[in-house]
Amino acid sequence: MALFPIIGRVVGGFLPHLVAVDADDTMDEIVEKVAVHSVGRRLPRPSRHVGYDVLLDGEPLPPSATFGLVPAEREVLPLQWFDVRFREEVPTGGFGSPP
Repeated sequence: MALFPIIGRVVGGFLPHLVAVDADDTMDEIVEKVAVHSVGRRLPRPSRHVGYDVLLDGEPLPPSATFGLVPAEREVLPLQWFDVRFREEVPTGGFGSPP
């Protein structure tokens, strides 16, 4: 267990939060640690919720990836800024289905 401090903000919110994440935390667990401070408090819960994305420098990270793997591919410093956004719905219709 290695705790690491990050700054997290839910997109659309105005307050960033200092959050301690563990190297073994998945992106979904990081979402929970960040969103608990904003969603349902200062930001409304979406009516159709399909999940969240964690963004680092504007790029989404895989939901099942652990935080410990991120610094292996990209430089992550203490107090690095991470954004959390509501996941955009992906159309489920196949070819020829109405938009």
